[in-house]
Amino acid sequence: MLDIFDVRPAGAYGFTGGSDGGGRRVVDGSQILAQCVVAAGKAFAGRTVRSAHALFVAVADPEKPLEFTVTPVREGRSFASATIAVAQGGRTCVTCTVLLDRPGPDVIRHDGWTGRPVGGPEKAHPVDMPLRGRELRIEDVRDYGDPDEVGPPILDAWLRYDTVPERDDLRRALLAHFTGHLAISTTMRPHAGVGTSQAHHTISTAVMGIAVHFHEPVQWDGWIRYHHESTYAGGGMSHVRGQIVTEDGRLVASFTQDGMIRAFEPRETGMPAESRL
Repeated sequence: MLDIFDVRPAGAYGFTGGSDGGGRRVVDGSQILAQCVVAAGKAFAGRTVRSAHALFVAVADPEKPLEFTVTPVREGRSFASATIAVAQGGRTCVTCTVLLDRPGPDVIRHDGWTGRPVGGPEKAHPVDMPLRGRELRIEDVRDYGDPDEVGPPILDAWLRYDTVPERDDLRRALLAHFTGHLAISTTMRPHAGVGTSQAHHTISTAVMGIAVHFHEPVQWDGWIRYHHESTYAGGGMSHVRGQIVTEDGRLVASFTQDGMIRAFEPRETGMPAESRL
């Protein structure tokens, strides 16, 4: 995935990139978010991405190239901001707003995990979510998509990568990539008879927006934990907030996700299941 995240320059403030649909006819929104992080870092050399907020407004086809257009909003001595439009063939798929800066020395600092104690990766259950070079385990849950595996609207996922990138922008992209994978499962967990194994079959789900905030220094070694907590579900939508924490409890990023959870449209004009996010 690192090669996919590493978008290529295509003119002034323009970039192109490919995709890995994983056998589906849709690109994960979090992959495009990760690519936006890299595009912004390349467009504003010498600055780092502090936050990125992406809205996924249309389905992207993994067999077509993605076109990234970075539009600067403001570039000061330290901070810079930009919008990024991601399109395929002139059709906008994603819009992203990015904040960048040149990190300064601490005046004050707190960056430790303050939530409930966790068991750690050794006590977590291995999960089959294939991606070469990544190991995934989830605490207290054997099958995150099982409608009968009921619990609180919380999921703690431990990830370990074979290789952590040396480049700062790719480390941020790697962190951003997993923010879209388990949020809807977290929201469904308290509701008996509802699970993500039903998604695209009896329930329509989609990731509508992700915001990620990076906390310096964005560095880690070994396991990292994605803590998901669903704070709201209703009206066909869900909201999840999350934190990304090192094994020794240091916060490296925070994120939120807005998702759609709805019954399938009764008409035959609905989006094909294999094209849904």
